[in-house]
Amino acid sequence: MPVSINTLILLAYKRAGLLPVEAKLSGANITPKLEHGRQLLDLILDNLAVKGFIARTMAFYDLPIVPGESQYTLPDSILDVHESAMFVPGTPTNEDTKYTTSEMVCTQMSMDTWQTLTTKGAESSRPTLYASFRSGATVVLKFWPVPTDAGTMRLKTVRLLGGNADGDNTVDLQRYWFDALVWCLAYYVAVDGSMPGDKIQFLAQMAEAKKAECIGYSYEH
Repeated sequence: MPVSINTLILLAYKRAGLLPVEAKLSGANITPKLEHGRQLLDLILDNLAVKGFIARTMAFYDLPIVPGESQYTLPDSILDVHESAMFVPGTPTNEDTKYTTSEMVCTQMSMDTWQTLTTKGAESSRPTLYASFRSGATVVLKFWPVPTDAGTMRLKTVRLLGGNADGDNTVDLQRYWFDALVWCLAYYVAVDGSMPGDKIQFLAQMAEAKKAECIGYSYEH
């Protein structure tokens, strides 16, 4: 059964000794604790990068293509786009582009190739090439030729792990991370809650050990 973000946070407060084991998500004064825990969880996931774990994952992204438009800004959660994309012609009524019969390849080109295109305003029913540009933290795609037909471009992207603002969701990591995250959260809330030093030291040691186990396992699988 999936474990929600709020449940992980509740378990962490219990493990830190800041809440009794019988405490529930519906308990009094729990909302501020859950909000604090979600903020801490974001910090913990971001900090995994300095431990050698890249907090990102591969995913497909469906980009609606508008006739006459060749440039598109992707969401900030997308870090990069890789390899060939697939163009699905027609109005994008099927958002996941699962059942298609006439997909067409759109090949990624380098910035140098895009730079030397002499007819950037050329038009066609669908684009056959695209280049990926970065503007600050944002990825911008430029397609060629300029499409005259509507469609959906399925992109192979690298995205950041999802945030933890919605406590009813699950953490955007494999389930073997959940116990380690509880230990990490327990350490953080114990520090913030001014728990005794020996308790904080124990939680810190357990958090680091569990985190190291998960990072090592992630490299093997």
